[in-house]
Amino acid sequence: MKKQRIGAFLLAGAMMFGLAGCGNNQAKYYNKYVKLGNYKGIEYSLDIAEVTDDDVQSKLDSFVDGLKTKDEVKDRAVKDGDIVNIDYVGTMNGEEFDGGSAEGYDLTIGSGSFIEGFEAGLVGHNIGEKVTLALKFPDEYPNDPDKAGKPVTFDVTINSISVENVPDLTDALVKDNTDYDTIDAYKESIRKDLAEENKTTAENNARRDVFDKVVANAEISGYDEAEVKKLIDEEFNNFKQQAASYESYGYSYEDFLSMNGFTSEDSLKEGITDYVKEYLNQKMVLYCIADAEGISVTQEERDEKVKEAADMFSGKKTTDDILKEYGEDYFDVPLLTQKVMDFLMKNAVKVESTEETTESEDASTEAEATETETTEAATTEAETTEATSEE
Repeated sequence: MKKQRIGAFLLAGAMMFGLAGCGNNQAKYYNKYVKLGNYKGIEYSLDIAEVTDDDVQSKLDSFVDGLKTKDEVKDRAVKDGDIVNIDYVGTMNGEEFDGGSAEGYDLTIGSGSFIEGFEAGLVGHNIGEKVTLALKFPDEYPNDPDKAGKPVTFDVTINSISVENVPDLTDALVKDNTDYDTIDAYKESIRKDLAEENKTTAENNARRDVFDKVVANAEISGYDEAEVKKLIDEEFNNFKQQAASYESYGYSYEDFLSMNGFTSEDSLKEGITDYVKEYLNQKMVLYCIADAEGISVTQEERDEKVKEAADMFSGKKTTDDILKEYGEDYFDVPLLTQKVMDFLMKNAVKVESTEETTESEDASTEAEATETETTEAATTEAETTEATSEE
């Protein structure tokens, strides 16, 4: 979990909490903590970014890049731009150090991936050669300040040399690798797809904005302390497990805390507590609205989602198995939230935007800034189904 803003409660992301007891009975229980404010007539704007020529070109470049090939070279020495597969062992004061050795590593000469002198030191050498590089870490080396400015030796074995071949963008290339016959037809399809993506992004942003305002309008007087503790413990344990998985990459627990924006375990717990309470604000408001408006999940809707989940296992699990393993609430949560969000948007008021959004990069930047487990999740039935299958 990162220290970041939670997006509107658009549901599949909430599944990470292993929700239990989230039916209408739970909603009635939440009513003692929540006094709903205005949740109808909420104003929102739909800021759909334009698709630029640069956007289309970027997609074309990615298309061509995905078709590049890697051809092995056997009749010459390494030169700039080559991809060399190497084994290397790094030593300082005659002893190997963590993170300084690897086998079968693909390195592009000239990429600047390694410290100065490493890549250049392989130029002119041939397959099978063993090369010893006496180098020095940079005087400023934020990756590992303890090594800054210190001498290091790398013993490198060159296993193979390859070059990348990037094809030219032609009508023939497009015809052979897409459903279109010409570059122009393919570009038009890209433009259409990007426009649809931008529209979806704008709609998701609008839904998030509306729900944020609805939550802000509500008065939250407290929380079920047992539920708060349960969620905090789960998030803390998840964080600890993630930190442990990074140990094999040479990152300590303190490193992992810092990577995620925390200065100590106390600040982590504070961040998790804030995160959980913001999540509960969203959850409680949503269920109280469902209760107030008589919004619920039908048996048929639940059965359909359970069947979809069972189908993912290709007959290895029945619907009864799925219900026993996950419980009804697992499927009710995204379904109920979708209904509540549809109700809120139906009763919201669209207004003209006060901000100009002309570049699709604007939408991308906003999406990155609010990237969380809940962002853009379960805004369509397809996304909800995907979240269920992943779980």
